[in-house]
Amino acid sequence: MTSKYFLFFALFAYSLSTHGGVYKHVDAQGNVTYSNVPSSDAKRIDLPSLIVVPSTESGDIDDRMIKRRESIKLEEQREKLQDKIAEEEKRLNEVKEEYKDGMPDRLGSERNYQRYLDRVERLKEEIKVREKSVNNLREELNQLPGKIKIR
Repeated sequence: MTSKYFLFFALFAYSLSTHGGVYKHVDAQGNVTYSNVPSSDAKRIDLPSLIVVPSTESGDIDDRMIKRRESIKLEEQREKLQDKIAEEEKRLNEVKEEYKDGMPDRLGSERNYQRYLDRVERLKEEIKVREKSVNNLREELNQLPGKIKIR
């Protein structure tokens, strides 16, 4: 029995010595060493106590993370659609400027009047297609859900 008590006391004393503290030692070259074993020229450092924060429910965090990801995806989609709309509107305005309300300038390669009329018709069709494209993109943008609330 006495050997069990002695072993218990020895282990208890050893555990107390391992929690002795933290020591800082600076050598001649200025290198700093931290250790839990005291040495010559080492200074004991008193560290502040640890703050333990209680855990939160992981389900709540998972829900918030999912909502954040969805919100980020929606914003990216919204930005892409807005960029596409801006590009389409820019090209539409360029075509409208060239069309000049049905009276575009004649090009040098259009000596044949029918070529001129064909180009006017192509511009007219392109305007219709671009306007329809802009309207479809705007409609798609309006169908995106609003911002997701994240607690």
